[in-house]
Amino acid sequence: MNIDFEKQIENLPKKGNSIKDKLFNKDYFLRSAEFGISTIEKEEIIFDTKKSNNGTLIIIGLAILFICFRFKDSDNFIPILIFSGIGMIANIIYLKFRKSKLIKINLSGFEIENIKYEWDDIYDFGVLVKPSRHITYYELIIFSKTKGKKTYSLFSFQSDKDEILKNLNYFKKKFETSKSNS
Repeated sequence: MNIDFEKQIENLPKKGNSIKDKLFNKDYFLRSAEFGISTIEKEEIIFDTKKSNNGTLIIIGLAILFICFRFKDSDNFIPILIFSGIGMIANIIYLKFRKSKLIKINLSGFEIENIKYEWDDIYDFGVLVKPSRHITYYELIIFSKTKGKKTYSLFSFQSDKDEILKNLNYFKKKFETSKSNS
């Protein structure tokens, strides 16, 4: 047990159940033990932001179709169609050329933002949940014995955040089990 890390974890905000906490969207920390464990049997799992980009493009495309059908009998149809087309092309260019972020998780450890963490170097991890009015942001907090406390935004992985945390738990437990059996 690392007393310094435990003090840092204890000082992180806890989830409150009061009406005040829910009304004012108070940040709170969830430890790794508070998440489930994945049941996927793979040697390595890779989460890529490109998957989220495709979903964004589909939503934008559907919104443009809806707008075009809404105004198809209007005098403004052609300008709206041209503006929407330019907007869609700009989004495709931006999302396709934006640098992709990867999270790789396997039996030896995981890699995030090109930084590798070995499982025996990890004291614990969790997420700082930052609820706001329209969206909830998640930050992965890693307590590493050699690198200290590191924080990584999971904003680009919004659709995969739960799976990332479950897979981190799965591979950490699998590592601890294989370590204790040998």
